[in-house]
Amino acid sequence: MSSYYLCRTECAEKPFYIESIGRNICSLEELCYYFSQYIYLIDESVMNLELCKWTGSELGLEKLKNRLLRALERENPEEFVLAVFQECGYLGKQELKLFQEQFAEILAEPEEVRRKMKADYLVEFGRYVIALQEYEKILSGQKKGRMGMQFYAAVQENMAAAYARLFEFEEAARCLWESYQTMKSKKVYEKYLRILPLFLSEKKYQERLEQIRADRKAAMELWEDSQSMIQEGMEEDEKETRSQEQWKRQTELMKAEYLQNTAGGM
Repeated sequence: MSSYYLCRTECAEKPFYIESIGRNICSLEELCYYFSQYIYLIDESVMNLELCKWTGSELGLEKLKNRLLRALERENPEEFVLAVFQECGYLGKQELKLFQEQFAEILAEPEEVRRKMKADYLVEFGRYVIALQEYEKILSGQKKGRMGMQFYAAVQENMAAAYARLFEFEEAARCLWESYQTMKSKKVYEKYLRILPLFLSEKKYQERLEQIRADRKAAMELWEDSQSMIQEGMEEDEKETRSQEQWKRQTELMKAEYLQNTAGGM
């Protein structure tokens, strides 16, 4: 949502911490924004006793606190979220109706779908470890065969992205290979070949190409591309390091000059 909303409720001196995304919220409007923008992240990290108490003690909304407590006791997430929206009028009548319809559809989705979307959002927030835990829970139920193989291949591919952002390239490669084995996606195969140079020597890379009977010419082009990217990254790191060192030296000179001038003026 791109509109600006005027806060009609008090801002809390003590914020509420949403553990799943590692963020604080200080007002009811911020909570509404979270609900409306990250609908797949509406879970026990926000629908809990602590939030109920927070609305009463920090925002002074005792009636809302009691409504949330009742919804929590009834295990009714729709009632819980609706109470928050109705308290501050964050959404218009039509917007609220659309949100309710969307939320009801999401609650009716298979657990695996909701868990995957939640994990995908967590990756966006940089909560890679928690996201990986969610992906693992999905894969642990793969043998039950409730979802199609394409779904599980997509989970493995997204897991690879999370591992890569943690610089765990070997684990990322493992996930990509398992995803490729499931669906034989050309895109995933190329991702796999691109990530191998990030943790394999050229000799080991060649051996792996032979094992999987890869097109050597195309694979070596990917190797060269990866090496160029690595080199560029190293050069950027060196530039940044040099810049930091120059700034440090310049700061030290300025300090020395200041101290000398100060001492001379005394």
